Amino acid sequence: MINENVKEAYSNILSLRFDEAMKRIQAEKIINPTNVFIPYLENYIDFLKVTISEDEYLFDSIERKVSTRINEVKKLNDTSRFKNYFIGNINLQWATANLKFGNYATGAIKINRAYRLLEENNREFPDFIPNSITLGVLHIMIGLVPDSYSWILDLISIKGTVAQGQKELIKAYEVCQNNPDYDFLEDEILFYMGMVNLNLNPDPEFTDYLISKLKDSYGRNLMNTYLAINAMMKNGRNEEALELFATIDKTINYYPFYYLDYLHGECFLRNLKTSMAVKEYHKFLVNFKGQNYIKDSWQKIAWAELLDNDTASYLKNMQQVLNYGKVNIDADKSAEKAAKNGDIPNIELLKCRLLFDGGYYKEAQKILNAIKDDELSLAEKVEKNYRLGRIAHSLNNWKDAKNYYNLTIETGSVIPQYYAANAALKLGNIYEIEHDSTRATYYYNVCLDLDFNEYRNSIRVKAKQGLKRVNDN
Repeated sequence: MINENVKEAYSNILSLRFDEAMKRIQAEKIINPTNVFIPYLENYIDFLKVTISEDEYLFDSIERKVSTRINEVKKLNDTSRFKNYFIGNINLQWATANLKFGNYATGAIKINRAYRLLEENNREFPDFIPNSITLGVLHIMIGLVPDSYSWILDLISIKGTVAQGQKELIKAYEVCQNNPDYDFLEDEILFYMGMVNLNLNPDPEFTDYLISKLKDSYGRNLMNTYLAINAMMKNGRNEEALELFATIDKTINYYPFYYLDYLHGECFLRNLKTSMAVKEYHKFLVNFKGQNYIKDSWQKIAWAELLDNDTASYLKNMQQVLNYGKVNIDADKSAEKAAKNGDIPNIELLKCRLLFDGGYYKEAQKILNAIKDDELSLAEKVEKNYRLGRIAHSLNNWKDAKNYYNLTIETGSVIPQYYAANAALKLGNIYEIEHDSTRATYYYNVCLDLDFNEYRNSIRVKAKQGLKRVNDN
């Protein structure tokens, strides 16, 4: 069942080189037409196409094939360790796709089906390491469900934690590194491990480890390149990310990944190269068929115009925020709120925010120190202290970071922006690292108790995970 065609097809799929993968699959159809890896691999390609493109028409046309592929897998004997594994994975993939398009009930049913199948497979074949990969992903997904979707877990009655899932992925990765039968799964596991770490609590040491594992594949694997760029951007390594963007080989027939154009725009905006940023955002807006990051992109284009002192163009592009996209994710919700409020950001504070996100800490600090408090509104004063805290934190000056974060909480808890909540989250992170569980717990709870409406889901999820980590240790 697992042979060179399967391994090469799998590798090409995870590299987003789908045409090359299909050549391997077609070769396998000729040699071993009954190999059930064939429908599984074809399904994996379709799932990634839908997930990356967020094209609802493509989703509708492809989803019809799912039941046919599952029926092909069902032809396997019940004694096969791959039978429930494949069916469980296919269900999980299309659960994820359904959730992305707002089909929550269907998504919940498919998650439940995947969970039951994989738990059963794990009981019957406990030494079958691929079980740990998908169960790890499932347990992490369950542990990250935000408050607004907790009803899904109540409906299907399944349990899992991020820590549990991370342990399963680490176990699977260690086995796959030393087992030639499963070495083709290494990149997949590394991707899951990387995305979880980057989106929960970016760790510079893990980022170094991740990049060291990925760098040899940059020239042939767009998914790994994306993961490395994401890791660099989450850790203030903007110049490295821009350098990596420049190495992407446009002659390789990768599946179009327009979200990378959005990220390229982010990188340029973070070092204040406004015209280049606008070009990348427009490229994303023209080509991307989905609805996420559309409002955010229009806001970022507006910011670029404002940084170029063109207030009229800023206001024009903020109107586009109201005209296009949806509010499914925090970034788009924040853009929509800003557009409705009609506020024009303080240009110097905006520069500091962008420079900080890019890792240009000294430049951002210099601008902040030149801003006079008596020229700022209450919200702007809170933001200034918050950004000074973030900079001090990133420069490992934890004493100043604690002072600025506490000042942010004291003055910012009465405004709807996210500054006070995220300051409390960051204080929880600091005290957790210092093994001060009492203070860490206190600040994570402060974060959860605050009333704010920006980036609410992502901040609260991180605070809840922080509490779980502290309570489990």
